[in-house]
Amino acid sequence: MADQHHTGEDPFRPIDDDERDAGSAKTAEGSAPDDYGDLVSPVPGDAPPLPTKHPVHGEPTAIYVYRDQAGAVTRYVFRFDLGGGGKMFTPYTVWRKDGVLKWHAKDIPAPKGLYNLDQLAARPDAAVVVCEGEKAADAAAKIYPKSVVITSSGGSHAAAKSDWSPVSGRKVLIWPDNDEPGRKYAQAVAKTLHGLGCAVMIIDAEALASAGPDGDQRGPAQGWDAADALAEWSDLVALLKAANGAAKAFDSGPSYVSYDNYTMTAGGLTAQVEKRRGNTKRVVDVRLSAPFEILGACRDPHGRCWGKILRWPDADGRVHVRHVTDAVLQGNPASLCAALADDGLAISREHQPLFAGYLSGAQVKGRVTLVDCTGWHDIGGSLVFVLPEETIGPRGSEAVILDSAASGPYAKHGTLKDWQGGVGALASGHALPVIAVSTALAGPLLHLAGQEGGGVHIFGISSKGKTTLLQMGASVWGRGASPGYLQAWRATANGLEGAAAGASDTVLVLDEMGTVDAREAGASIYSLSNGSGKQRAGRTGDLRKPKSWRVLTLSSGEIPLEAKLTEHRAAKPRAGQLVRMIDVPADRGRGFGVFDDAGPEGDAGKLARSCKQAAISAYGTAGPEFVRRLIDRQITGDDIGKRIADFTAAHVPVGSDGQVERAAQRLGLIAAAGELATELGVTPWKRGEATAAAAWALVQWIEFRGGSEPAEVRQAIEQVRLFIERHGGSRFEDLDLPDAHPVNNRAGWRKGKGDDLELMILPQVWKQEICAGLDPIFVAKTLYDRGMLEKAKDGYQPVRKICGRNHRVYVLTSGIFDGAKTPSQRADSDECDFG
Repeated sequence: MADQHHTGEDPFRPIDDDERDAGSAKTAEGSAPDDYGDLVSPVPGDAPPLPTKHPVHGEPTAIYVYRDQAGAVTRYVFRFDLGGGGKMFTPYTVWRKDGVLKWHAKDIPAPKGLYNLDQLAARPDAAVVVCEGEKAADAAAKIYPKSVVITSSGGSHAAAKSDWSPVSGRKVLIWPDNDEPGRKYAQAVAKTLHGLGCAVMIIDAEALASAGPDGDQRGPAQGWDAADALAEWSDLVALLKAANGAAKAFDSGPSYVSYDNYTMTAGGLTAQVEKRRGNTKRVVDVRLSAPFEILGACRDPHGRCWGKILRWPDADGRVHVRHVTDAVLQGNPASLCAALADDGLAISREHQPLFAGYLSGAQVKGRVTLVDCTGWHDIGGSLVFVLPEETIGPRGSEAVILDSAASGPYAKHGTLKDWQGGVGALASGHALPVIAVSTALAGPLLHLAGQEGGGVHIFGISSKGKTTLLQMGASVWGRGASPGYLQAWRATANGLEGAAAGASDTVLVLDEMGTVDAREAGASIYSLSNGSGKQRAGRTGDLRKPKSWRVLTLSSGEIPLEAKLTEHRAAKPRAGQLVRMIDVPADRGRGFGVFDDAGPEGDAGKLARSCKQAAISAYGTAGPEFVRRLIDRQITGDDIGKRIADFTAAHVPVGSDGQVERAAQRLGLIAAAGELATELGVTPWKRGEATAAAAWALVQWIEFRGGSEPAEVRQAIEQVRLFIERHGGSRFEDLDLPDAHPVNNRAGWRKGKGDDLELMILPQVWKQEICAGLDPIFVAKTLYDRGMLEKAKDGYQPVRKICGRNHRVYVLTSGIFDGAKTPSQRADSDECDFG
């Protein structure tokens, strides 16, 4: 089916290859190398009417409209079917000369936009079918209605003149014409798309053309394409099945790179070197290493840390992917080779400099983005979710690889349906398991909702089922056990930054907080929540970019977080720590530990064992699938934010402190994750289960902290009380007993009893001892507002005459021991900004 190209000056004259190349030399609105003027693209609204009739061939058989990504028309292509089976194509574009717009039979410059480019943009997650020619593409669109069907213009020889980048990262099926040009076209397109990170399959056009609709074998017709198939097959479902059955994955072959005197083959890397013996010179091949591929030039999203991505199988067949930086290539070859040999790449020790020289000089076309943490990343203008073994979502024009140093213990076993029938079903009806699983699912929502990190700490005595809960949560992303996705606080604290980067936007599951020091635990909580590691110096003394992450933590321990942080006498729990990591008791109070009931068999112990077994039988599928469905449903931060706002509005007590609001937002995020997972078909729960579980957890947290007032208020009162309880009888001189023995290390004076008791405290003792680690003015105001401290007109230190001398002192009342009044009960609780 040969194409014909006519010459002449009529407006329907088709262009030839020379004209295409000439037109490709200029961009839109640029000067053309002839007298057409300037190309105008897209077609303006005031363009003259499009010619519709050829003076010789008459009306076109078909007119194909090419659009840009926004849907604006860029050009038309006319098809004329000629006698004898020939066909002619004429592209039409608008040009401006001397202010006048006119249609010309001239193509746009290369690289040219694809046919149905606007559909590609509108359906970023759809699979793609590539055909040769617009007629075949229109036919294939009826056979593959769920896919976007595209083609390039200019015939089978012009694939390289189109811009294929909008197809990057897609699943692609190529349906070629059944002839040699069609097969060459398919291979050319496949290689291009493979380099853009596409998973490509090619239909065996000859095999498909040989199978008739009735199943009979026949001689395949030359040039047979999707349009011919559509005309022959009335059952499109059967045709689609037959076409898919004839498709095979495109094999690009190993990405071996050879250049100059270096040759890479399946046998390994060799180099030609010159050997001398006396006056004789000869060139010999020396083996440098086992074979490996160079997948592409690599750098981070900020354009730093340039290098190359290598891939090779070790002696056991395990595949390794390694980023070798250009900085390392400028160093000692022995260090480079030692690191690669440690991962199973056999390298000749004698020829290490030659090996390093090969890597340094190798040139590769492909580009790879290296990211240093899991989770959401903006790659080529698209938001994708990166895990060690997969990238979820539409990709840009290149592959994405996670730095091996940030690869967490992700793993998969079984299907999502298996997980739903195991952990998912067993969690249903039990608030604490629902919280654990929902927390594990909430990580991907952090970035979308603009939330900071944090987590849930499940505490209680041993044998209550805390570890079981963590195993169920861990199964969302990996094996629900240790070793597996469940990690120990002790082991992780030593490599906290790497563990956090490897769990970014997912969940970090840490068992037994009791195994770490109180100060270490407190610092870890701040670091995990803040999402940034320490600033460190590089080899040259410059500051390296610190690791960063967004992570939710699912933690366990025998005691609450606040109790843990006070184990060290010099450490005091901060309200920010207690709000970031929500304490939740590992007991539903119903006699079954972490469960709401004893399960279908009436045995809570057996239920726990079933949960543990399920977490190591089917795992690692729910988290990635949740992300896919978030992307498919286009869930936005506004959607998540509304769910969080609805939760806090419904469950935060009126008049609560801002810290309660923050804790409620954290639990609201967890509730939103659980509810979304149910709505998207990831968890087999009833709607409202996750919300009810999170609401229960919020009630427990508020009750445990002593109410909805700020934690700093409670801490201030407790710290003053503790000092009086310890030293009230030993360091306060009793003014009612003038003959009493002198007091050593005096903190102040006391007088009165019962409701008339007054404790007068020296200012420096108040500031340096009683309020150590706290703001002394805040403590004074807190106590005054609650009737526990007297106040002067000019501050919180009234003047008292003691033993004939006036002293400025802080005066505590008996209310310090009974809780006294709330701030709202004091009519004169004016603020004071000085001590």
